This record gives sequence, structure tokens and C-alpha cells, in this order.
Amino acid sequence: MNNKSLIDEFLLFIKNERKFSDHTLRAYEYDLFEFSDFLNSYDKKLIFTDIDRSAIQFFIQTLSKKGVSDKTLQRKVSSVKSFYRYLTEYLHIDYNISDFIAVPKSSKYLPNTLSKKEVKNLMCLPDLCTYNGVKNKSILEIFYSTGVRISELVRINLNDIDLKKRLIKVLGKGNKERYVIIGKEALNSLDEYLKIRDQLFENNKKNNFLYPCINKSKNLHVSEKTIYNMVKKYLRKVSNNEKLSPHSLRHSFATHLLENGADLMSVKDLLGHKDLSSTQIYTHISIDKIKKVYKIAHPHGK
Repeated sequence: MNNKSLIDEFLLFIKNERKFSDHTLRAYEYDLFEFSDFLNSYDKKLIFTDIDRSAIQFFIQTLSKKGVSDKTLQRKVSSVKSFYRYLTEYLHIDYNISDFIAVPKSSKYLPNTLSKKEVKNLMCLPDLCTYNGVKNKSILEIFYSTGVRISELVRINLNDIDLKKRLIKVLGKGNKERYVIIGKEALNSLDEYLKIRDQLFENNKKNNFLYPCINKSKNLHVSEKTIYNMVKKYLRKVSNNEKLSPHSLRHSFATHLLENGADLMSVKDLLGHKDLSSTQIYTHISIDKIKKVYKIAHPHGK
């Protein structure tokens, strides 16, 4: 069995058995074929099952020298380790050569967020005299009000929305469902969009996605790239920070909740994080804010 066959079997396994998202599958596929290409650059006959731990260590060193980010390196190593766990368990390899390979620690970074004033300015940008403006306003408001990921937003179905209860059911990482809360502003924007949605997609009325694909011949949702480019266009008008993206609205959602007294566990659940460590990054931003307030407000703060 060659490397491609092994990768294909693994991808099929995590898709059907583990129910991983398409985004995660693409990441695994890219990482594992990169590892395969690395091995083949030294010996075209090298197969995953024939190497030892030193080959993985050399792969990690090569990636580090290329200057890949800590987070990317961490993901690639995790991909290789998960792959070898699968090979060991299901293909009867004697032992897992990746067992003693440590996943590199990623440097702590502060997410890029918008200030409350920038959020307010952002929501004023769409032209509500146009169908597209009404649609875009609803997208911006849902991002900030619920903290959903872009992959979750595009897959929202009309049946997933309960306006009376102010809830939206979203499908997160690992195909895990959760409910997010629609705030007052988002509810109003969503309501206005739903009134004109059929007119906006007159040729695609059978499509049940909240934001359908423009192409009437396809019963698909709008692409993540389309949403990304639209949001990015508006973000450039309220900030010079080129690192801002649709995901920054998710970061802003979490940060502003914590700044206003929300507890970490509640924010974790709203974001759909698997464990608390993923949510704790936002506490650093809140602590920085608290320190600034302390320095200004307390007599001994300066």
C-alpha cells in the first residue's frame, strides 16, 4: 500500500467515523501530503510504515527552518500524530513511532479585535436602501451578536432559526450542534433581511439556506470566500488593521462579553470551544483593559 492510499483511507475514516468538518479534512490532507512529499524528496520508495521517529523529527526541524508559524507547526505535528495513531490502531503497526514526539507549544498571541466604537461604526456602513445592504447588515450583526465562525454562518438553514426564542442552531467543529443567542440588533437586522430574502434570491426560492448561493442552478449556500471578502471590505473602512477579518468579530464578541462581566464558562459554551484553554486567551485582553482602567481611576494606579 502506498502513501496516497494510506492517507485516503485515513481521511475517509475521520470523515465517516469521526465526523470531522470539510475544513478539518482539508487541513489533514494538506499536512499529510506535505509530509509524504518530504519523505519522497529523499527516497521515492519511502512509505509511512517503513520510517522511524527520526524522520518525523527531521520533518519538524525542516518546517521550523522554513519559518512557519508556531500555530501552523503545531497543527502539522498534530496531524501526523493523529495519522500514526490511526495506523497503529487499525493497520496493526507494531508501535506508534509518533508517541514520543511532542507537539510544539505555540506562542501566546492576542487576537485582533474591534473596539466597541469600531463595531458601532461598522454596523452603520451597509446601505439599507439596497437589498444587498440589508443582507450584509444582517451578516455583520449575526457575526458580532453570536460569535459564530464563518463556516458556521454560511451553513445556517432557515429551519435552524427560532426568532421567537431568539436562537440559531449552528453546526460547529466536529459536526457538533449548539445554540447561539441572537441579540436585539441582530434580531432586527435578520428580520429585515428575511422580509426581502425571496426578492433577493427570486430565481432560487427552493434553496433553504439563510444565505443561498447566487447561482440559481445550485442548491448551495454562499461561499466562505464571498462572505470573507464582503466583511473585509467593511472592516477596512473602520480600521487600518489589515489583520482584522470576519473571525475578528468572533474575537470581539468574546472579549466584549468578558469585559462586561460574563463568566468564562458561559463564553466557552457560546463559542463552541471544546475546552476552556481555547477561551482563556480572551482573559488576557480583558486583564489589559482592567489594568488601564485601574491606572486611570485609582489614586495609586499611576
